[in-house]
Amino acid sequence: MLYLDSSALVKRYVLEEGSKAINCRFESGENIYTSVLSFAEVYATIDRKSREKKLTANEKGKLVDEFRADWAFSLNILELTTITMLALPSLCEQYFLKASDAIQLSAAIWLKDAIWPRAKGFENSGNILEFGVYDRQLGKAARRCGFQVFNPS
Repeated sequence: MLYLDSSALVKRYVLEEGSKAINCRFESGENIYTSVLSFAEVYATIDRKSREKKLTANEKGKLVDEFRADWAFSLNILELTTITMLALPSLCEQYFLKASDAIQLSAAIWLKDAIWPRAKGFENSGNILEFGVYDRQLGKAARRCGFQVFNPS
């Protein structure tokens, strides 16, 4: 199982270093999770690339359609609630994370601690939840929180 921060997820839509690795993970059929925050962050990145003239209008439209299809059919979306954000204050204090990074990591911690151990069929299976991230500071914090980190580059 894989939790993707938007810094890694965006590589599925915008061709960058690490895009091939992200696409391979999607094509493998594994369960991929992200938080609802990623919707805004990925869309904003695609829009920024378009404003910077790095994408044509047609390319932008195609990427947005691909993203929306994945959002509806390929990604498991975690809602942001006070429960999924329980770790956020300590993450900000310990690791000096940006708000969006702390939100993503807190949601992944919730998934790992609250859902993963209770998931039917996964008890004692040896399966792990990886944290997919491109941002180095966030990756370092995720490692310190006990995650195996997948950096697509």
